[in-house]
Amino acid sequence: MQGIHKEGRQVIQETMTSWERVQAAINVEIPDRVPVLPMQTYYFACRYKGLDGYQMVKERERAVRAHLEVYDELGGFDGQVIPGISFVFPRRISGIIAEPLYKVPGVDLPRDSVLQHDEREILLPEDYDLIADLGWNAFAEKYYGKFNPRPASKILQWGERQTARYVDDIKVWNEHGVPVYKGGEVFSPLMFFSMFRTLQQFTFDLYRRPDRVEAAMDALVEDFIQDAIEEVRLTGRTWVMLVLERGGCFYYPLKIFERFEWKYIKKMTEAWVKQGITPLLHLDQDWTLNLPYFQDLPRGCICEFDSCTDMFQAKEILAGKQCIMGDVRASLQTHGTPEEVQEYCAQLIDVVGKGGGFILSSGCFVPVDAKFENVKAMIDCAKTHLPAQ
Repeated sequence: MQGIHKEGRQVIQETMTSWERVQAAINVEIPDRVPVLPMQTYYFACRYKGLDGYQMVKERERAVRAHLEVYDELGGFDGQVIPGISFVFPRRISGIIAEPLYKVPGVDLPRDSVLQHDEREILLPEDYDLIADLGWNAFAEKYYGKFNPRPASKILQWGERQTARYVDDIKVWNEHGVPVYKGGEVFSPLMFFSMFRTLQQFTFDLYRRPDRVEAAMDALVEDFIQDAIEEVRLTGRTWVMLVLERGGCFYYPLKIFERFEWKYIKKMTEAWVKQGITPLLHLDQDWTLNLPYFQDLPRGCICEFDSCTDMFQAKEILAGKQCIMGDVRASLQTHGTPEEVQEYCAQLIDVVGKGGGFILSSGCFVPVDAKFENVKAMIDCAKTHLPAQ
């Protein structure tokens, strides 16, 4: 059954809650309609409401209010994957890796920027051996000064404030009647070393000292698994984002992927699924050649793609095995028309959504300069367009 959208289109009669609809997609089942979950709307919402980058970071109450208002103006959707821009940290010094990782608008960047990753060579080749001997948490406790010059007590306090803000953001959305899904976030071992050795130096390492890299990865992966479990406990949300932007076929041949990325993806996801945690695989860049491997992941993962991976090939390979999420590309949201967005979303729903197991989303974050009418067209399409039979 259908009702009437306020703009004249028929609205699909909903028989599930947002949480039930999203969970059906994760279980590769057919929901009442395709769920729609823009990956992150914070920057877009704040810019739409006139806040510059500095205000997005520093004027928290105003930014939270803008985020809520834009959610309502868009007509609502099936929840927030990420409730704001804070982080979650267990009470350990391992939180050192986040604070120095970003340049802040109005401090390190022009005011009208957004938080920007600052890639620097922080780890050195000899650190592989230290991490292999100590593991990640013990290495971080002993050598935190490599990452962050502040005293340990200040680093811990910063991490506690970030976690408290994240939990408060969850509460704000829940009080607004909106579910929040992501409870934690970790890098894969490959992504971690790529970020802190730099992409160029780390790639050299894979060929110059592969055994030392692998030994370090073997030593830190269990700490990463446990950090994510602790983050879920702190937030009460059951999704963990596994950041995997640099391990796919865009960067490396499959023999590199198999040795330095795939086996850790499998180990981490299997551990989390056993704990009732939903792994959200954040797969920016092209992973098309890697898709067959994901058939062997445990049921209950989400493979979230941006516009670089072929979504329709992903459906052919992963249909009935994994939930697929994506993929309205940033350029379409920013430079396209509502009609173009509607057409592409309908195609995704018809093809990728057929038989269930699909969440309509932005390709990575909603761009800060996306057009409001284009974001709304994506959301409205999920509410009005049933998959073709």
